[in-house]
Amino acid sequence: MSVYNVTDDCYVHGVWPKCSETIPQECSNVGGNTTIDSQPPILTINNPTEGAIYNSRTVLLDLEVNEESDIHYLDLINGRGRYTPVCTNCFGYERTRSFGEGLNKLQFRAKDVVGNTAYKNVSFFVDSDKPRILKTEPKNGFTNGDFSIEFREDNPTNLYITYGDTNPGFNVHEVNISEECELDNNEKYYCDTHIDLSAYDGHKIQYWVNITDIAYNRVDSRKINGPNVDTTLPVINSLIHTIDKKYVKFKVNITEENFEEATYSYTDTNGRLRDGRLCSRLRDGICEKKLSFRTGHYDVSIQVLDKAGNSVGQLVSFDIA
Repeated sequence: MSVYNVTDDCYVHGVWPKCSETIPQECSNVGGNTTIDSQPPILTINNPTEGAIYNSRTVLLDLEVNEESDIHYLDLINGRGRYTPVCTNCFGYERTRSFGEGLNKLQFRAKDVVGNTAYKNVSFFVDSDKPRILKTEPKNGFTNGDFSIEFREDNPTNLYITYGDTNPGFNVHEVNISEECELDNNEKYYCDTHIDLSAYDGHKIQYWVNITDIAYNRVDSRKINGPNVDTTLPVINSLIHTIDKKYVKFKVNITEENFEEATYSYTDTNGRLRDGRLCSRLRDGICEKKLSFRTGHYDVSIQVLDKAGNSVGQLVSFDIA
């Protein structure tokens, strides 16, 4: 190992026994004013940039170094301590490389010809998969403003429903993903949201859904032509019950253009819930049914539902002797 002699402006080799036996301790002039390279190279990472989000797994590596060096990188998440070569005896590199989905953490290493080494770390995110809209409801029939959406996406950021018709026009509703959507074990989202459609009551609307992810990938669902909007609650004009021993006859007068069904529910004397249908159609606005009850007190809930999901209820209380 040579040592520089400042006085004589030359180098003297080391004094290990083997060297001393074969090479005399002479001062060798190597041109004078020679300096030793002890500084690491200056490595500049132009791309990928720290914290960037890329919508393709193919990412440009744009690197520069101020002196001839070997450049490698280490995957700090999945690299298992092994460096991947980038270029040898180079002053830079500008080509694409493929990286994994999600978060990537890389450590770049530049080593010059005498072994001085520089390190630089960079983290970035890859999301190349577009969202997939799997299902939207309602598709046809009737709606009171309730919508459901099923989609698959690892990093959703925005979810919108565009809805309306030519008169009075179209509007956009934002679904709150964190509050109105649930993620199952299969990384599938189920969302339920409600839109005030009172301005479209009695109209048939058109709607579609669009999703944007963290990498600005956007997908639109197909347009749904329909359903019919019904935001008006059914009306129970009268509810009469007649007791004949253990039998009770219910007679309900209902006003509802899009009637679906009338149901009943109550808790029996053994504490069990009993429920069923009173009727699924009206005759001149009337729904009638006779039920039997054991001795005891009863609170029977009568519910009237329309095809859009609107409902109204009334409680009937009586005793069977």
